[in-house]
Amino acid sequence: MKVHRIVLTGVLMLVSAIVDPFFAEAQCPITNTVFGDGEQIRYTVSYNWGPVWVDAGLVTFSVSSDQFRGKPAWHLKGTGKSYASYDILFKVRDYFDSWIEPETFRSYDFRRNVFEGGYTLLNTLNFDYNAQKVFSNTKTKNHPQRTDTLPVRTCVFDMLSAIYYTRTLDFSDLHPDIRQYVTILIDDAYYDIYIRPISREIVESTDGNRYRCIKFAARMVQGTIFKGEEDVLVWVTDDANKIPIYIEAKIIVGTVKAYLKDAKGLKNPMTARLK
Repeated sequence: MKVHRIVLTGVLMLVSAIVDPFFAEAQCPITNTVFGDGEQIRYTVSYNWGPVWVDAGLVTFSVSSDQFRGKPAWHLKGTGKSYASYDILFKVRDYFDSWIEPETFRSYDFRRNVFEGGYTLLNTLNFDYNAQKVFSNTKTKNHPQRTDTLPVRTCVFDMLSAIYYTRTLDFSDLHPDIRQYVTILIDDAYYDIYIRPISREIVESTDGNRYRCIKFAARMVQGTIFKGEEDVLVWVTDDANKIPIYIEAKIIVGTVKAYLKDAKGLKNPMTARLK
C-alpha cells in the first residue's frame, strides 16, 4: 500500500486547499508575512494497520532562498521517507522540489521523484509564462516517458507552491457554509478541490503542547487514494504562521494521521501555542 504517496500527496493537496474566497482573482496578490528563509516543518506519519496504529515515516517541508536560471527564487522542498523499521514492509523515498518567484509565487519549475516499494515516478513541470504553457514530462516504472503541454491557468500552482501561497492568505473569519476552492497542477492534469472551515479548537500534539487551531474539512479528488468526499480534516495554527498541527485523512484502504513533530526557523512567534 502506497502509504507515503497517500500521506505526502494528500498532505500537500489538503494543506494547499486553505484558500481565500477571492482566490480566483486574476492577479493573485501576495503579501508574505508568514515564512522566510530557513523554515523547516516536520511531521510524524501514522497508518492504521487493522487495530494497530503504526508510525510509518517522516514528512518534511522546507524553504530556502535560491536562484533559478539567474532569477531570485524560493526553493521549496517536500520529502517523505519511511522509517528504517518500516522499509522492510514498504520502503518509501519521495522528493518534491519547486522553484517559485518570490513576489508572485508563480512556479518556475517543479520536480517530483518517487520511489515507493519498487514503484517509481518522475515528473517535471516547466512553466513558460511568455508562451502561456506548462510543459510536463512524466516517466513511471515500465512505461515510456510521456510529454504533455497544458495551457497556464490563472492562479494555478504546483503542489508545493500552493501550500506556501495559501499560508499568506487571511482565513481568520470562519464561514462554515462557504466552500473555498483551489486549482492544483499534479503531474499532467489540473485538479479542483475545496475546503470548508468548521470551527476553532484546541489541539494537543504528541509532545504534550497545546495549540489554538482552525479546523477545516477538505473534499479531495476521487481516485485511488480518496473517495471524493470530505475525506480530510486539518487543524492549522490560529496565528501568523498558519502551519498544520494535526491532519487526519480517511482513505480507501484505512486512515492516515500526520502529527507535527517539530518546526524551526519560523518567521513569527508561535503565539498559537498555549502555555
